[in-house]
Amino acid sequence: MSKTLRARGNAVVAALAMSVSLYGSAGACTIGEEAEIELPFNTTALTSANKHAITIALIEAKKWPDVQIQAVIMAGAYTAERNMDQLKEGRAKNVKAYLQELGISSENILIEKHTFTDEMAVKRPDGTLGYRQVFVEFTPICKGSCAWMCDDPRVTPHSRVINP
Repeated sequence: MSKTLRARGNAVVAALAMSVSLYGSAGACTIGEEAEIELPFNTTALTSANKHAITIALIEAKKWPDVQIQAVIMAGAYTAERNMDQLKEGRAKNVKAYLQELGISSENILIEKHTFTDEMAVKRPDGTLGYRQVFVEFTPICKGSCAWMCDDPRVTPHSRVINP
């Protein structure tokens, strides 16, 4: 997992822990699916493997009952790549177009653009570095709160309700 996503996860855990200390107990969990995409340097086109990863994450998200799905695209480029702004834009555009092909409404797609450094690369088991330039995070859109999903047996949350 990238440092960016690890930091985001740590922030969620910290927020839940703080809510427990301030309010006694927290009645929340996190629900989401992610796809991490590695592209060849200086390219924007999605490979079939990239599309497969996005599709698998979306299939899991579509199992959530009675909600719409929001997709957040974190499109980035590494400092070692050429034309970083064009790469970020092209990667975001290509992923958004693919998500729309899969049925995600344009208004439910958010885009964040990032610049990544070599320190953010992921070390593979063989010792080489993996440069993931795009992350797609699917989250539910609920009327009111999504808290009911924490206890729904059809949903597998990625964190559990915190009870003191």
